[in-house]
Amino acid sequence: MKALFFLYDGYVDWEISPLSYMLSVSDIDVKTVALTEEITHEGKFRIKPDFRIEECDPTHYDVLIIPGGTPAPLDKEERLLNFIRRFDEQGKYIAAICGAPTFLAAAGILRERKYSTSIDEPEYQHYFDETFKSEADVTISENVITAEGNAYIEFGIAVGKELKIFDDREDELETILFFKNQLRS
Repeated sequence: MKALFFLYDGYVDWEISPLSYMLSVSDIDVKTVALTEEITHEGKFRIKPDFRIEECDPTHYDVLIIPGGTPAPLDKEERLLNFIRRFDEQGKYIAAICGAPTFLAAAGILRERKYSTSIDEPEYQHYFDETFKSEADVTISENVITAEGNAYIEFGIAVGKELKIFDDREDELETILFFKNQLRS
């Protein structure tokens, strides 16, 4: 199985760190893609993604994961929106947290799907149909997984469950306890 993280300037790194760790210790091949050769995340580290978006074929991946951050100006970036659409057309998983569901809405893939997001700024509301906004921290609707920004552990667990990375329920619970710092001997 292969996972692809879309990274962009200003993405919120901690929202995907638990998930990227969970995937890296499982049998999932993890790669990164961006619009540019180098990006800087919210924590100010410079990152060199594995691929530029033009070099990446969605058919080679099982899931696209997008961290949160400020949607503008990428909410109008057709290369990204078309990339997201290609994942959805193939029925592949798309996981987005915090502000990233704005990209899914701008790409038109939320349609009549339930979703979670932390975005409430007026300039992005025209992308969303509020009647489908979920009250849940994490929402799974068909192949789309969305989450509130502060639910990054729950988001990671939900994506992990969909990708079947846990051996069983005990493995899943142990992972939750690990990230909540509740594993004590």
